[in-house]
Amino acid sequence: MAETRSIESYVLDLCQYIDAWDYENMNNVYETLLKMRASFKEKHYLNYWRVLQCVGEVAADKLIYLVAKSPVASCKKHNISNLVTVMELFSESLSTVAFIKRVNHYKSDILPVVFTAIEQREYPELVRKGFVALYRMIIVGKTTLVTPYMKHGILRNIYQQIKCQQGVIRVDCVETVSYCAKLVAALLQLGDEETRRSILKSNIPNELDVYVVRLKKSKVNWEEVDDVLEFYDQAKMSFLLGSNSKPEDWNSKDKLIEELKQDLEVFIFCSSPPCRKIQADQEKFLYCGQCKLSRYCSPGCQKEHWKLGHKEMCLHGNGPKL
Repeated sequence: MAETRSIESYVLDLCQYIDAWDYENMNNVYETLLKMRASFKEKHYLNYWRVLQCVGEVAADKLIYLVAKSPVASCKKHNISNLVTVMELFSESLSTVAFIKRVNHYKSDILPVVFTAIEQREYPELVRKGFVALYRMIIVGKTTLVTPYMKHGILRNIYQQIKCQQGVIRVDCVETVSYCAKLVAALLQLGDEETRRSILKSNIPNELDVYVVRLKKSKVNWEEVDDVLEFYDQAKMSFLLGSNSKPEDWNSKDKLIEELKQDLEVFIFCSSPPCRKIQADQEKFLYCGQCKLSRYCSPGCQKEHWKLGHKEMCLHGNGPKL
């Protein structure tokens, strides 16, 4: 990102690309975000979080519309390849509780598209991004997403993915299995007895057992391996002893930060462009009372941002018309 460009102008460009269904430039935005996230320069890394936060505040409804309408926006030949771009950008943007809450409000429109992503076999990366989206959505949606996930065949998809990855020890494959394990652990804690029985009766426990044995024998030392083992242990305890945790023990904010902190330091900023103060530990920023997306370190910053443009861009309406 050029130094002279503001965060807002960069995100407004993304909005224009979404409006125009410009997949090439949307992909360029995603690639730039990855470079910023991987940068050793602090200003680039901080800008990564600034952009993501601004996307959630300004482009939330456009992203929801993009995902929901993507199946009918492309010809049959390019439908899945364009969905890769959509899901990469969408899953990367699921970084705040407020934005994910807004996404979950449209779960009936979003979930069919996400499940299409994990059920296709042409693009493994699309499968991974789909599982990332499902996990981050249930972190915030909690019990409200268990039944929709079950109806869409989440257990079948988890089983098939773990089975497909047996004997293949690569970082990308291990990451996919790690999200399968995360989803199993989440469903066990958030689901009812019928959900738990369905998981126990499935072949998922056996497939996970076999995969973990092979993973341990491989002796590879990746962060993704630690994720698999951690959430496998959580699931295993639930398999053997029953769930010791209740849905009400699930803290969405803490779970999301834990998810985002796998290999990143998470930052939250004041939404007022002239300020952009980083939220300190134990500090609580104010939210915009209308959109519940933008946040501020002080009432003064909130008033200033309202005058600078948030009045026009505030997503306080009923959301996108799908």
